[in-house]
Amino acid sequence: MRQQDAEPAIDVVRGFLGFKVADAESLDEIRADLRQTAQVSTRKLRRELAAFEAVLADPPAVPGALARMVAWEGNWVLEDESDVGAARFLGELAQILRDVLAEAG
Repeated sequence: MRQQDAEPAIDVVRGFLGFKVADAESLDEIRADLRQTAQVSTRKLRRELAAFEAVLADPPAVPGALARMVAWEGNWVLEDESDVGAARFLGELAQILRDVLAEAG
């Protein structure tokens, strides 16, 4: 578990996008999946939220990095395909994580 805790935040977010977002049809589907996960354990969700917050606070310096990550790893098409749009989307996912964690207690 310590190795997972040492994983860079950007890699944790990439993993989340690939496992939780890529096959989802909607944000509601993602929320429902996260609620199921929270019934078993919230530890991973808390780690993922911390990673989202870290990436949003200090995004990659390479232009287009967030937009590509959302498009490729998350398989998600945004109306605003810029890094700003991607950051907004990642912020929405972070808020969903916060809400699910608050519900779980």
